[in-house]
Amino acid sequence: APHTYAINEFGLSTMYLLTGTKRALLIDTGCGICNLQQTVKSMTDKPLQVALTHGHFDHCSGMGCFEKVYLNEKDWELAKSISQAEVREYADSFGNAGGYEAYEYSPGDVKEIKKFPQFLPLNDGDHFELGGRSVEIYEIPGHTRGGIAFLDADNRIMISGDCCNTNLLAQDSSVTDTLNALKKFRSLSPKFDRNFNGHVGFMGHPDCLSQPESVPDDLIHICEMILNGQGTP
Repeated sequence: APHTYAINEFGLSTMYLLTGTKRALLIDTGCGICNLQQTVKSMTDKPLQVALTHGHFDHCSGMGCFEKVYLNEKDWELAKSISQAEVREYADSFGNAGGYEAYEYSPGDVKEIKKFPQFLPLNDGDHFELGGRSVEIYEIPGHTRGGIAFLDADNRIMISGDCCNTNLLAQDSSVTDTLNALKKFRSLSPKFDRNFNGHVGFMGHPDCLSQPESVPDDLIHICEMILNGQGTP
């Protein structure tokens, strides 16, 4: 899509930059292993807003270089619990699984968050108006309690973080809550053609492919099987 960019952070996490005629929106800040602020400045000179899909460290550890970030309040404490050692271990594990063969980085590049940004609330029904481009906000809990999906309806693109992808981990929510959120996500399907998640290029295999169209139905089916006692681990 025009004026839409994916920033692949060494096969660890993916950030998305959407620009309009007046403002730019950065979605997620990755592991903090690259100079994200400098990268974004090299791509746009428009006033920047930063928003997070959820509070896991691999999506928000780079937030320390920004003054303000939008995040659903249910994930504020999760985002504040980041451990630099945990991020470095994550970076090293993916490096050893193939990342080091494709990218030049080191876990030692992970930057310490010396000061947290100001957290601004992000809720269902909110909008980011970028100038000729509107991004709609939907709460999709499951992967975390405060998971957010960003719909760029004009370009028919959904940026969903980790709330509806092929490796969904529902660590902080019940299966029932996850199921209801996935049904909500599926109901939005007529509004978008492509669903981009929070990771492209895992472990040295760069790609920027949309999630398969079957993912919402597959996840709903799995949740229903678990609740019906038919799921086989």
